[in-house]
Amino acid sequence: MKTPPSFLNLTKTQRRGIYWTLTLFLLAHLAVTFFPKGNPNTNATLVLDSITQQQLNALVASKQAVNKDTIYPINTNYITDFKAYQLGISMDAVYRIRAYRKSGKYINSEKTFQQLTQLSETEIAQIRPYLKWTKSILTKTQKLKKKRIKKELNAAIPKDLQLVYGIGEVFANRIISIRNQLGGFVIKDQINDVWGLSPETQQRLWEHFKLDSIPVIKKQNINSLTIAQLTQNYYVNTSLASKIVAIRTQKEHLTSWKDLIAIQQLDSVKKARLSLYLSFE
Repeated sequence: MKTPPSFLNLTKTQRRGIYWTLTLFLLAHLAVTFFPKGNPNTNATLVLDSITQQQLNALVASKQAVNKDTIYPINTNYITDFKAYQLGISMDAVYRIRAYRKSGKYINSEKTFQQLTQLSETEIAQIRPYLKWTKSILTKTQKLKKKRIKKELNAAIPKDLQLVYGIGEVFANRIISIRNQLGGFVIKDQINDVWGLSPETQQRLWEHFKLDSIPVIKKQNINSLTIAQLTQNYYVNTSLASKIVAIRTQKEHLTSWKDLIAIQQLDSVKKARLSLYLSFE
């Protein structure tokens, strides 16, 4: 009879098999030993979990009970078609509300709302919790805005001009100086000729001033003015006056600004300004 081979004499595969067998046996033993067997303590734990689960189920149920079409309080001045449908308000009533708002009025009481919707007392009572009024809007519409009285720009003094944000002493004196040289502003665009005055400041200026009183301008014939007389115009310097007279001498008579097209100084803006004071007849 052969003696069984020792463990060390086993092959590597055989030893590995023995290791796995022992490991599985040990795991099975541990599982049987420590697996819960339904003792009273375990039942108490299960009862506690059941109560917790019931509470969770109640929370889920209450959440699901909230209808996705829940009606929230709305401002009756801005009622939509869908909100009207939820509240049971007809589209004819919605059209009346919108026409009322379009006229510049706001619904500021339940009485007004009921008159527009033509709902009964019972119907109003049912939807009353969903109606609200915006007091801030009502306050704004009820306040009367004081109309600003604009002053005449051609009669303004430096102190008047300095009331405009962005116009200090320098700009005020500059505006008055140009106005005096022009004999008074004729058109609003002439305020653009004030050097350094930004468009934003000009806009604020016209919020405070108007140009209703304008001087009567008697246009001068460009064909009969000397260089010295031309330079008396705010928009004409000596160089420009000399060029105008030179071309006029060459052509003998000027008929329109097209005759002076060769003068680069005469851009469209300057021509528009000079047209206020000069003519060709």
